[in-house]
Amino acid sequence: MRILVTGSSGLLGKSLCPMLDNEGWQYWACNSKIFDITNTKMVNEIMNKISLDFIIHLAGYTNIDQAEDNPELAFNVNQLGTRNIAHIAKKHNIPILYVSTDNVFDGTSETPYKPTDATNPINTYGKSKLAGEKEIIKATKKHYILRTSWLYGAGGYVDAMLTFSNFRKEISVVNDQIGCPTWTDDISRKIVEIIKENKPYGIYHVSSSGSASWADFTKKIFEIKKRNVEVLSIDKSDFPRPALRPKYCVLDSENALPNWENSLEEYLTNKN
Repeated sequence: MRILVTGSSGLLGKSLCPMLDNEGWQYWACNSKIFDITNTKMVNEIMNKISLDFIIHLAGYTNIDQAEDNPELAFNVNQLGTRNIAHIAKKHNIPILYVSTDNVFDGTSETPYKPTDATNPINTYGKSKLAGEKEIIKATKKHYILRTSWLYGAGGYVDAMLTFSNFRKEISVVNDQIGCPTWTDDISRKIVEIIKENKPYGIYHVSSSGSASWADFTKKIFEIKKRNVEVLSIDKSDFPRPALRPKYCVLDSENALPNWENSLEEYLTNKN
């Protein structure tokens, strides 16, 4: 198995690549410093020199707030860059797996979003990622689009909260945004499973089972690690940010991954 992994130095890539190693698969781990997915000429030149069996497209512009100030850059990476990678998959007639986001929805639902539900992003990041989805679908039928949410792993949100707890005895966290905290190891294992089992092509929702607010999530982090930090629950209106966030973005993953509390405990138990 010969795999191209874009965005390999990101949060998810750091979890996924060691698992590809464990499978004995040959892969090219690329990041923006060595492989500019927005440079169509470079992409084509490099891809013409190597033979591939699969593409895992993780690269993306993911800063939700900065995307509001830099929409051209967000679309350049998330749409044009994805179009370039999708065309390589089409040219070589190989499957492509694209990791997307819960931000393709507007958050007005009162029940978990299914893959077939209508999209309606309310921020630039979500719009650019949805544009990337459409580029994949337009280019090839051999695609997997995995929508996920609230990823955490080494160097992510959970680690940041633990660092804050060393210096602060209280922290304010929004309680009126509901989603699915998802461990990068869980979704990485699911990606490997999809490849090994040749799952049917299409759109999948892959996030932890259950749901939580950011305040609930943060309280659980401190509870598991026995940190004496008070979490002050606030409304997002009390903490204005450049980008709108979906209020309710729970994905219906049909229990594809473990419950978020169980995964969080496993992550923190194995963490020094």
